[in-house]
Amino acid sequence: MRLMPFNVWTRWIKRRLPTSLWGRSLLIIVLPVLIMQAAVTWAFFDAHWQAVTARLSEGLAGDVAWAAESYRDDPSPQNLALISERAERSMQLSIAFQSAASLPDEERRGALGLVDRTLEKALASRLDQPFWFDTTRYPAYVDIRVQEADGVLRVIAPRERAVATQAHIFVLWLMIATILLLGVAVLFIRNQVRAIERLASAAEAFGRGESVPRFKPHGAREVRAAATAFLDMRARIQRHIDQRTALLASVSHDLRTPLTRLRLELALAPPFKRAEAMKGDLDEMEHM
Repeated sequence: MRLMPFNVWTRWIKRRLPTSLWGRSLLIIVLPVLIMQAAVTWAFFDAHWQAVTARLSEGLAGDVAWAAESYRDDPSPQNLALISERAERSMQLSIAFQSAASLPDEERRGALGLVDRTLEKALASRLDQPFWFDTTRYPAYVDIRVQEADGVLRVIAPRERAVATQAHIFVLWLMIATILLLGVAVLFIRNQVRAIERLASAAEAFGRGESVPRFKPHGAREVRAAATAFLDMRARIQRHIDQRTALLASVSHDLRTPLTRLRLELALAPPFKRAEAMKGDLDEMEHM
């Protein structure tokens, strides 16, 4: 596949970027913030959330392995009741034994699969027996089952024992703070752009010969300097136009008397060949 030249890429990108100052200002403000938010969120989930989830899953897998080994040491109902009572009091685990049962054949996995992979890896490293787990059936709990010789040991654990459930709060606060800061930045940028737009409108109106009496310099220091320079330029141009108009009015007034005298002398003169041509010249000069 042949790649396009660099200048072609730059022209293609420029044609698709905003052309207005407002659009480019938004792009300059919004794009870095979105990139930073994406990078921070990715770093958080990759470094923090996955690490915390892995540690929680390893701790839960250790507790499940303890319960399974304790039951295998003494598979009596009295020992099972003691294990269940200790696990519920100290580990928040609900343990029950299903005699003559086997592990389910179906696999229930979440949409993302990250929690399932982490928990499966932790259980596989701690348990020697076949196991099965489900993280989707109960929203607040995790169902873990371990195959024993005479049945299945079922452990119901709170979801926060296996997953860092507060990660969405970080993302929510990050999004809220980003939206608020972007809103404030957009308001400030809008005020600065509005000052430039008013300066452009005033210059365009002056070019059409219209007056903008309410225009005043405002905005940033550079924008106010440009507006002040425009007002000074407009005043000099208007003064030049007024002087030119006054000069033309004076010249017109001074020429009116000689033209009237020439027209009177031409009317009193006897007819001659150039009379009509001279009258046309006088009419043109009076029109001017």
